[in-house]
Amino acid sequence: MYRFAITVLLALSAIATPIRNVGDPARHTLVVPAGLATPRGPASAILLGVGVQNYTCTEAGTYAAAGAVAELFDISNLDPRAFQTSQDVAMEAWTRTAEVRSANAVRRAIRGNIPNAGEHYFVTSPSGTGISPIWDQRSNDPRRNNPDAFVIGAKAGGIPAPTGPQDVDWLEISNVQGKLARTVYRTDTRGGPAPASCIPGSPVLSVKYTSKYWLFGSTL
Repeated sequence: MYRFAITVLLALSAIATPIRNVGDPARHTLVVPAGLATPRGPASAILLGVGVQNYTCTEAGTYAAAGAVAELFDISNLDPRAFQTSQDVAMEAWTRTAEVRSANAVRRAIRGNIPNAGEHYFVTSPSGTGISPIWDQRSNDPRRNNPDAFVIGAKAGGIPAPTGPQDVDWLEISNVQGKLARTVYRTDTRGGPAPASCIPGSPVLSVKYTSKYWLFGSTL
């Protein structure tokens, strides 16, 4: 229900550049902090997520995670310096720019070729209970209409963001369905956490965030 929760991501999707020549993820290496398993082999893709973390207010007056929605950009082609800071400059642009201009602002800020690489959102879990994250490229070239160009995952591990509590956790996510990746790592997070308390009955809260998503083990 949160896939199209905010206008900005519709705008991002409408004006994003489709993938033509994706980059070489092997030029970048994920250094995994203690607490997360070391990935096997080179990354299949490295994506920048720009979007929101969603929260609902419980009867106890605290926020509970309710999924996320983000536009994904392929950042494999970025030079090392631009790659290293991509989540920071994207977050700055995302924070300061009017929503309908965000995609262009992100591109200008990073100053690199970052083609659209799909969407990240949440769906009903394959088990039928709760919701699960999905990274979906079925509407993007070169994998448009490929029924397997997605991965639904389940949390396998997580650590607090090394940068502090102002940023959402780093995560390791294992494949449940799809062939886009065997494992997904969420790293280099910026923003995203909910306030400590809320007034019961408050509407869904959407908190802006950016992060890198490292995809490993694609079988496409």
